[in-house]
Amino acid sequence: MSENAKSERWRWLRFPLAIGALAWTVWLLWDSIPLVLESLPKLHWGWLGFTLVGNLIAGYLVFEAFRALFEKIQPCTYPRFHLAHLYFTGQLMKHLPGRIWGIAYQAAMGNRASMVEWVSVTSVFMVLSTGFAVWVAASVLGFMFGFLWGMFAVIAGAAIYLFLWQEKPLSYVLLVLNKLPLLKRLTSALVSFIAVDAKFKANVGFWYIISWVVYFMAWMGYGMAWPSLTPIDAVWLCAIYTVAWFVGYISLVTPSGAGVRELIFVLLAQNFPPDAVAGMAVLGRLTLMLVDVIFFSLFYFFKPSR
Repeated sequence: MSENAKSERWRWLRFPLAIGALAWTVWLLWDSIPLVLESLPKLHWGWLGFTLVGNLIAGYLVFEAFRALFEKIQPCTYPRFHLAHLYFTGQLMKHLPGRIWGIAYQAAMGNRASMVEWVSVTSVFMVLSTGFAVWVAASVLGFMFGFLWGMFAVIAGAAIYLFLWQEKPLSYVLLVLNKLPLLKRLTSALVSFIAVDAKFKANVGFWYIISWVVYFMAWMGYGMAWPSLTPIDAVWLCAIYTVAWFVGYISLVTPSGAGVRELIFVLLAQNFPPDAVAGMAVLGRLTLMLVDVIFFSLFYFFKPSR
């Protein structure tokens, strides 16, 4: 069987895997559905609006981190709003099966940068996004268990970010990648991200950290909105949801981690009221998708000239 045939067969397996994960999630939460329906009329919609606004702010702040990375490899190529159009359109397209349509659109519409440059920026952005997600979730969960655990997670994450993002260790990584025929052009584009100064790392890290702080504050709105939760409960759940997001993000078996994220979230949040867990699983997914739709609509007309 050819490699293309194997890839095609695997691609079609993603749909039953997603459906299976969602079905398992529904089965785990089935008994809590009446409680969810009972809680819906009691929701505080003002606090849900607060959460949506917080998610929007966090979503824009992480775009600034992407913009800093893009400017490193293609300085002054696109005005902010034009680059925002390319970024947020790509973010919306990541919900489609395959996860390649966003970067394909960016390379086609943003052709002042090559496909290889778009892939390199996106690759670095993905690595940093997942890394900061794990760091922040580990830090919050650590503080929940004890101050020293939290400080350990914060210091360990900062050390990894500052000391692994150095020219020498990353040069070894690129040397290995360069031996793979399909990645030779990509490694040449990634060179720009190796020898960066502390100011650049601080700038990128700043946007990520501020984005995550706002995101966790936004989740506190869920705690105020849902009858059986408190803001602290919502912070716990946000950390758990971030871990679930990370697992879904790297799973690559379903579109945008559909089903996988919700399943992991439900399995890890079993100590919380089941109706709240079910509500947060649904609201968390819907809110993030709504954020992508809103930003896509806001920047839709800022298409860059080709």
